[in-house]
Amino acid sequence: MEVSILLVADYANVTLDGKLNIMGVFHNINALSFPAAHPEMHLITQLKAGPAEYERAFTLEIKLIDEDATETLVDESFDLVVPRGTAGQSVYMNHLLRMVNVRFPKPGTYQFSVLVDRDEKDSIPIEVRQVSMVGDGS
Repeated sequence: MEVSILLVADYANVTLDGKLNIMGVFHNINALSFPAAHPEMHLITQLKAGPAEYERAFTLEIKLIDEDATETLVDESFDLVVPRGTAGQSVYMNHLLRMVNVRFPKPGTYQFSVLVDRDEKDSIPIEVRQVSMVGDGS
């Protein structure tokens, strides 16, 4: 099993016929002060599994950790099963994690990690920066 898509965005959904819609992909969060809460974001993960993994049960874990790997801000776990594909083809599984008001204690580089059965398959950094207000005279 491998990660074929890993993104952070403002919004995402999957249609009834399996189309993945993603809006507002980003890699940075700007904040005026800390701790800072980001109002809403979605982690989009698409997993690809081959025919040998059809009907295999697995645990998907999503973690968001700080740059020192000392604090975990998000830690979610999902028990899933690989669906049976057709004609021996790979299957693609979309997983969307909506997060509301995630609190970042300080500026820095945070990392989303995707693990399958405790094995890290991919990660994506998010840079959280302190900015000043535009036009505040400072």
